[in-house]
Amino acid sequence: MTTLEVILLVTGDSAASHSFGRFEFRSLAVPSRGSSEIALWTVDVPEGGDGTPHSASCEEVFYVLSGSVTIQEQTAGPGDVIVVPANTELSLTGGPARVVVATSVGIKGTLADGQTITPPWSL
Repeated sequence: MTTLEVILLVTGDSAASHSFGRFEFRSLAVPSRGSSEIALWTVDVPEGGDGTPHSASCEEVFYVLSGSVTIQEQTAGPGDVIVVPANTELSLTGGPARVVVATSVGIKGTLADGQTITPPWSL
């Protein structure tokens, strides 16, 4: 017996929006939207964006759609990808830019002060 899988369409205009500092996140494929393994969101980086230093419990892949960003001295423009291993300190800077971030469901972030958070855009 096979299980009938449901294919979901998530429209960009229906994505939940979250702010963290001056950065804007839009949840695309996350558990609350039907994804069980992969978390995918966009982040809009403001001009002169200087993200909060943190590390993540899972590998993160940053794909730049527009503009440019820098992560740990690696600068990426449209069509470029930066892969950040799990538990690696990073800070996303640059902008203005729009970036797609792919990671694993269940990701946790640890801020420089040791505080652990579950990013609301990943749920």
